[in-house]
Amino acid sequence: MNTNPNQYILILGGDYMLRERIFAGAVRASNGMPVLTMAKSRASTTLKFFDGYIMADMAIPEVALAAVKQYEQEHQCTPAAVIPINDVAVRSAASISAHYKINHNSEDCINKCRDKFLMKQTLSAAGLPVPRFGEFANLPELIKLIDEIGLPVVIKPREFGGSIGVMKITSKEQIEPTFLKCEAEVKACSKVYNTPEDTYVVEEYIDSRVEVSVEVINHGDVHRVIAITDKCLGEEPFFVEIGHSVPSIHTDNQDLRTIAEKACAALGIRFGIAHFEARIKASGEIRIIEVGARTGGDAIMDLVERTYGINPYQLHTASYLGIAPQLPEQLIPRGLSAVSFLKAREGVIEKVTIPHTLPENIVHLHVIGKPKDYSGKPTSWHDREGVLEFFWKNRAPEKGFDEHLRIANQLADEIFTVRLRNQMSEDRGQ
Repeated sequence: MNTNPNQYILILGGDYMLRERIFAGAVRASNGMPVLTMAKSRASTTLKFFDGYIMADMAIPEVALAAVKQYEQEHQCTPAAVIPINDVAVRSAASISAHYKINHNSEDCINKCRDKFLMKQTLSAAGLPVPRFGEFANLPELIKLIDEIGLPVVIKPREFGGSIGVMKITSKEQIEPTFLKCEAEVKACSKVYNTPEDTYVVEEYIDSRVEVSVEVINHGDVHRVIAITDKCLGEEPFFVEIGHSVPSIHTDNQDLRTIAEKACAALGIRFGIAHFEARIKASGEIRIIEVGARTGGDAIMDLVERTYGINPYQLHTASYLGIAPQLPEQLIPRGLSAVSFLKAREGVIEKVTIPHTLPENIVHLHVIGKPKDYSGKPTSWHDREGVLEFFWKNRAPEKGFDEHLRIANQLADEIFTVRLRNQMSEDRGQ
């Protein structure tokens, strides 16, 4: 057990849904040290899982640090490690850790991982495969870059996540309206995430629907892949993630593993798990989408745990505590894990009916949508009405696997009674 009563583990991002297993992982890694989180509101449904919490906005480093200092004055306790588990948290985690002189990824590393333009510059300079890319701040600059790169392209904010503002442009006529929509989304969310409103990246569109994420544990100069996830995306021009499954059919792709590990080294990630995303072309060529100096979201850590029997959050926390990861030479899958997201039809939700029974392979159902909510077309992670998690014992990954998506669509129709958009239009016309 922890023998120092004046230290604790601080989790930044622990109040976000689908990251609840961080508490179990942190407790195991710390050998019993208290585990706290930070939250802006006491209304968070996850606060009760922690040993305590600090009220502050973790998206603003100076505010988060001031709150931790105040907690120290009131409780005579300091953090032994500050653990970021989403992109919003990494700068504050580094700021607090630097103040208390505890392990953290450098400011340079954090900037390269948060800023998608700096990230691509760094990876390209290291000889790693990235799409052609450029930075822009306004419409004329975007048009000039598209002339250089060629259509189709993808535009995205430099510092956002969760597919917010990420859109495909396939024709010149789409450039201005797509940019204006991206700009509006950024301005609507920038204050929540404390991100700039006028910096964007444009990238060559990678013509492939094969997208994967790779979880890499980093500790000093050691970078090791622990799991690869097959990702399912919604309809373009958006890039909404609608499901994931572990293990991936690309688990044994040594080129992918090597590129992911080299990317983490190039960006200077020295502590914790990194979340790497890439597309694989029909030719087998790999193109890096992005790399985050934090654990993956969307319950991917839970899928890894069900499949391989290890809690990635434990490895993540242990690294920040200075404990090198202890893993077998090869991780053997116990089955196939998956997550998919419930999406109601487009319209106003009138009724929510939770099923009394579920198929055996569904291990978790969480419904978010409620009566009077409007269900629109999915453009980012915000546009979800629920979550389904699955596990099939002894099942291997399959090319084209979509069973989790089909079950989610069927259940969404059973759970949500929706006044469809065309019905709403008819009602207004009467």
